[in-house]
Amino acid sequence: MRPHIFTNPHEAFRTTTALEGGIVHVMPTDSLMSLKSAAAPLTASQHARCERIAARLHGDLRALVAQLPEHAQGGSGMSRHLDVVRNTCQRVIQALADHEASIETLVKLPGTKGLGLLIEAMKKEEIDQTTIEIAQAGIEQFDGLIRDYGGSHSKLCARITAKAEDQKPLELASLQSRQALYQAAVGITGRAAETTISLYAFRHSPDDPDVLQRAIVTGLIQTTVIPGGMPVVISNGNTLRWDDDLEQALKNLDDSDAQGATPDALLKEFCSHPLPTVTSRGSPESLIRVIDPQTLEHPQTFDVVSAARSNHPFLDPNGEPIFNEIWSLANCPSKKLIFDIYLHEDMERMYRPSIDSQQWNPNLSAPGGDKWVLRYPQVPTLELLGRGLGNSSTDGYARHSELTESFFERIGWNPAEFFGIRCEVEFPIWRGGYCMKFVPVFNSQG
Repeated sequence: MRPHIFTNPHEAFRTTTALEGGIVHVMPTDSLMSLKSAAAPLTASQHARCERIAARLHGDLRALVAQLPEHAQGGSGMSRHLDVVRNTCQRVIQALADHEASIETLVKLPGTKGLGLLIEAMKKEEIDQTTIEIAQAGIEQFDGLIRDYGGSHSKLCARITAKAEDQKPLELASLQSRQALYQAAVGITGRAAETTISLYAFRHSPDDPDVLQRAIVTGLIQTTVIPGGMPVVISNGNTLRWDDDLEQALKNLDDSDAQGATPDALLKEFCSHPLPTVTSRGSPESLIRVIDPQTLEHPQTFDVVSAARSNHPFLDPNGEPIFNEIWSLANCPSKKLIFDIYLHEDMERMYRPSIDSQQWNPNLSAPGGDKWVLRYPQVPTLELLGRGLGNSSTDGYARHSELTESFFERIGWNPAEFFGIRCEVEFPIWRGGYCMKFVPVFNSQG
């Protein structure tokens, strides 16, 4: 069975909801063709501005809708509850159905006049006024965008959907740009890798369902270090998000402490020989491993693969699941990233996954908690590997299937009970973070 591939989840909602009620004026075909032919495609910078405002509106409006009564969180129910035209409400709900925003969010949304009427109606509800003011500011930005790039909402939409015959699709963070960043990063850091590996497995403890067990393999394959360059560093620590007071004791796979000189941290059969020297340092919840090659008289190339395991409370002090964001951080310039997560079958049913790439701060935070501020324009893809390890192989690393099988054997978990998800990227953005998000199905709005 071939693995299923899907891109940004908003692609599942390309169809337009039929209009209910009101008068629909149908534009003649000739006029439609004229409008289409007259629309100039957006430039790369214009496209990026549209994406930023779409992401902001998506987040701001979602926060407002979440404060309405449950019966008013659908198109028709919202229309009746707020006494706002049904088409306006339906278009808002259709845009929010996308788990992640895209530039097409601006096409799905109503114009600023309709959004303004919706906001005015929400002011009469028991909704946090600060949330309303933030949304109003986003709508004002949308209005400025329309004035600058189209003059009307329909003309802006035409520009968003237009493509010149001789123009390549707009694509920031393209493969060519990422490759150029890789070359520059190698020149700055003096280190490079053919392939970076982040391999996770999660399950509830069989002895206590309130404990989340995590095991992780991190690897740098064909890693080259230039004399005088920066040391090679692998992060094995806090790539989940949780309260800082929660205690996580990170161990090597043999349950020895992950501190100081830690040769047992290596999966030796997947490392080059002689083995590099590995020291582990930092707090248990924020551990890094520093890899020192034996000699550096000349550029040296080696493979290093390390592993760790840990137990965590499944819920934070507020009763919320801590399993929500899993990161792979691009510390070392690499030509390929293989980012796999395996969830136990009991967990797989509970979450809906998505993926994006972000510029990351050391503590994985974002100003004001708004992750869209740091999101890179290009959205990676997710590959559903299915149950077990039958689809674990990849051209990015010839021994990846063998490594995955050995990993499960070492931790003593039955791979037939797990479902795999993969993000694989050519030339991952150096100093970027690739983030798999897991939204609880029972809390999903989309």
